[in-house]
Amino acid sequence: MSASKKTNNKNKNNQYSNCCVAFGSNVFSKLGSPLETIHQAMEDIQTSEFELLFTSNLYETAAYPKDSGPDFINCCSVYRTKLNAFDTLLHLHKIEKSFGRIRNKRWGPRMIDLDLIYFDKLIYPNKEVVEEWMVLSKEKQMKSWPTEMILPHPRLQDRAFVLVPMSDIDPNWKHPILKNTVSEMIKNIDSKLLIEIKKYKQIT
Repeated sequence: MSASKKTNNKNKNNQYSNCCVAFGSNVFSKLGSPLETIHQAMEDIQTSEFELLFTSNLYETAAYPKDSGPDFINCCSVYRTKLNAFDTLLHLHKIEKSFGRIRNKRWGPRMIDLDLIYFDKLIYPNKEVVEEWMVLSKEKQMKSWPTEMILPHPRLQDRAFVLVPMSDIDPNWKHPILKNTVSEMIKNIDSKLLIEIKKYKQIT
């Protein structure tokens, strides 16, 4: 998801918004292992304009497509911010770049992947465009991706590795277009995908 086009959704009266960020990593970055990278990214997001509210458990997920790389470590966090959605996404992309991430491949190994999943109940740029991306086939997903910010994340309802961590934080969060809660969306996920997601066991 690109932040190439500026939005006009500035927070009015300096109000706070809640946003959800999904983390993913499956290869070493210049800062260390995937686990170390995710922990550092969480710290880097927290500035004077971002307050961490909740963080999910860590999960281990097989890379997609199958056998395309090591297993991923995934989790989600919810932050409170006074920034608008556009500037929030720019903040995430800046952090990715600082880790050495180059956004030039649709799927594959990732030093760090920071996806803006939702920003309050914002639907951007509009419901019709978001719905077009929501129903895009996997074949077309391999060949194209948005050139502008899309919110909520158009693949949210299809990704067990996002929904399961989100359920740790708020299983009753409701999709602004589908009107389904996180718990309801999980019930629509292929059970085989859910079985593949396991809580990450840290070695002490």
